[in-house]
Amino acid sequence: MADLSISRLCVAVRTHTDYLPLSTFPDDLLPKQRVEAAIQEGIPLEHLIVVNPADSDRPELSDLALAAVGVPDDDQPLFLIRSGPLRDPMVTLLARMVLQFGWRGDDIGITHLDELGGTVGFELLDWAIPEDVATVLICDEPVFADARVGTGRFATVGLRVHRGDGPLRILDAGEGAPGDFPDVQWRFTGAGACDGWLDVHAALSAGDIADGDRILVHTKGPLREGWLLAQAVDAAGVELGAG
Repeated sequence: MADLSISRLCVAVRTHTDYLPLSTFPDDLLPKQRVEAAIQEGIPLEHLIVVNPADSDRPELSDLALAAVGVPDDDQPLFLIRSGPLRDPMVTLLARMVLQFGWRGDDIGITHLDELGGTVGFELLDWAIPEDVATVLICDEPVFADARVGTGRFATVGLRVHRGDGPLRILDAGEGAPGDFPDVQWRFTGAGACDGWLDVHAALSAGDIADGDRILVHTKGPLREGWLLAQAVDAAGVELGAG
C-alpha cells in the first residue's frame, strides 16, 4: 500500500432533491439491510425516501470531477468506484464517459463497496493499478434520505493516483474501526465514501495541512466501517480542483 500516492485531488458536490417515497419501489429491489440500517440511523420508516433511479438532465458529478482532474494524453486506466448499485447496476455511466471524454486507456467499474469506496477501495487499487498512474473517481450517491429534510448530498472525488512517491502518500487502509494511530495530526470521519476526502480537500485548500502530517480518513457508515492512512509529503504540491 505504501507504493501509491496522490498528485491531484478534485471534488464535485451537489444537493440532490430527486427522491421518491419508499412505497414507489418493489420490496425486492432495495436491500433489506440498507432499509433497516437507514431506520436505525434515525429516519423513521414513514419518512424514508429513495433516490430516483431515472436519468436526470443535470450534468453527472462524475463528469464534472473527471473534467476537473483532466483527461491525460496517454493510455491511462480509469477506475469508477460507485457507492451502490441502484442508479447504475451495470456501470453504464462509465461507457458513456469513455465516449464523451475520448478516454484512451482501460476503464474499470467497481460497485457495491457502499460507504467503503473511499477507504477500502484503495486495497483494490493497490493491485489493480498496473503501473505508473491511473485516474480514479469515487462516487457517493446516498440511496436513502429523510423526507423531512428532502435532500441528500451527492459527491464525486476525482484522484490522480501514482505508483511510487508523490505529494500525498497512501500508507495503509483496512476495513473495520481504525487502530490507535498516536502520530496522526488529522482525523476526518464521515458516513459516506467521499466525506473524508471532501474534508481533506478543504484542509489542503485552506493550507492547514503541513508537510509530514499524517491524515486518517475514517468512514463509519450504517453497516460498515473502514479507514485509510495517508501522509502529506508535499502538501502544497497536491493539485486541487473542483467541478
